[in-house]
Amino acid sequence: MISLDRKKILLLLFLLMVSVAIPFIMVQTTYMVAPFIILTVLSIFVVGLTLANFQFGVYLLFIYGCSMFVLGKIINVHIPYGIAYDLIILLTFLSTLVNARNKKGFQWKTNEPIVIIQFIFYAYFILQIANPNAVSIAAWVTSARFMTLFLLFYVFIHFFENKKRVAYFNVLWMSIAMLVASYGLFQEYFGLRDFEWKWLRADPNRLGLYYVWGHMRVFSFLSDPSAYGLFLGFCGLATLMMGFGPFSIARKSLYFGMTMFMFYAMSFSGTRTAYAMVAVGIVLFIVANLRNPKILAGSSVLVLIFIILMVGPFYSGPIKRMRSTFEFEGDASMAVRDAKRIRLQAYVKTHPIGGGLNTAGNSGLALSRGHPLAGNYDPDSGYLRTALEMGWIGLLIAMSLNLAIVIKGIKNYFNLKDSLLKTYSIMYIVPFLGLSVAHYAQDALFQKPINILVIATYALMIKLQDIDEMEET
Repeated sequence: MISLDRKKILLLLFLLMVSVAIPFIMVQTTYMVAPFIILTVLSIFVVGLTLANFQFGVYLLFIYGCSMFVLGKIINVHIPYGIAYDLIILLTFLSTLVNARNKKGFQWKTNEPIVIIQFIFYAYFILQIANPNAVSIAAWVTSARFMTLFLLFYVFIHFFENKKRVAYFNVLWMSIAMLVASYGLFQEYFGLRDFEWKWLRADPNRLGLYYVWGHMRVFSFLSDPSAYGLFLGFCGLATLMMGFGPFSIARKSLYFGMTMFMFYAMSFSGTRTAYAMVAVGIVLFIVANLRNPKILAGSSVLVLIFIILMVGPFYSGPIKRMRSTFEFEGDASMAVRDAKRIRLQAYVKTHPIGGGLNTAGNSGLALSRGHPLAGNYDPDSGYLRTALEMGWIGLLIAMSLNLAIVIKGIKNYFNLKDSLLKTYSIMYIVPFLGLSVAHYAQDALFQKPINILVIATYALMIKLQDIDEMEET
């Protein structure tokens, strides 16, 4: 048997040979080989770490989800970044299975309404492959990637094992949210970089959507201004809730400062839905704390700030856009969306199981040509798209899931004994409700990377009760 010292020598020799061989191959072949080798080595390293520790996969997924779009803008080569995102979820889930087998076993949590409704929804999703109104199997296959989010849900069920894990995850996304907000403000005050301008000008329609009212909407590291605004709206609401938690004055001040910074950066996204999302979330928080005088006093300050911004003598672009969010009459954009929604309602009423996945709007043109729903338009509303493609039955299931999550979160807030866990419940459920309402105006719930926070909310609403019981024993 080889001794340990000899094994180390053999490993060093192997690494030495590889370190010499790789530069030699890079020099002797085309320039494309070098990045391919580097990417392969990195991929093997990442896959190994993820399979060895599923917690690493969770952190990697969030970091990659926030950076994949800027990579696509810098590297002017068509690479399926979204597939890599799904593969990270799959690898992390496999690692979770191994980890669960070595511990207490896999936690199905099938006694929870949130889990039951998800099983019903994904079963219905799979049955859509046989939808007689669909015209293409390929359209369903393309949409099947959506089911990786169910795997991610179970990853989080096992990830949120204790308060420390939740705290680490919070630190991760708060830190990244601050980076996203910082770069958004950099774009606002110093302008876009050359690679960003090149990406914008590659599509004249994109440039027209981003340059509104004489102002360039910022998007930071994310895919577009909408994703940027909603992401910061969610994170800003969450840190606001943390500011009312059981912390020291210094830490509360830090959370409130982060909130103001994120909301300020969010204002340059030009996404009016984000303003509505924040307003809805704050209303829920106030309603949930009508008997808490300290929180009501703090909430009154927020309401006062909102009133000043709405009626004060301020006329910047972001302020005007925020005010237009709450001016329901005479809004041309909303009128167009309402007219489109009314026009498409007839199809929903006569097709209870919908037209099939990837049949509505531009995705229908690309994947389901000839379908009655296909056309040069965007459904805008995530709920409308669900109703069109999965029928009012699918819409009812999806809305039932959102309702179950909000109810569970509110019950946690009032029933949990640990004050920190109560704060964790409200910090996720408040922005989730706001995002659920925003889903009415656009496809808000499942954009990357905010869909990671949404799925984390699903799991955390279940796991907080387990952690609370564990803390008591």
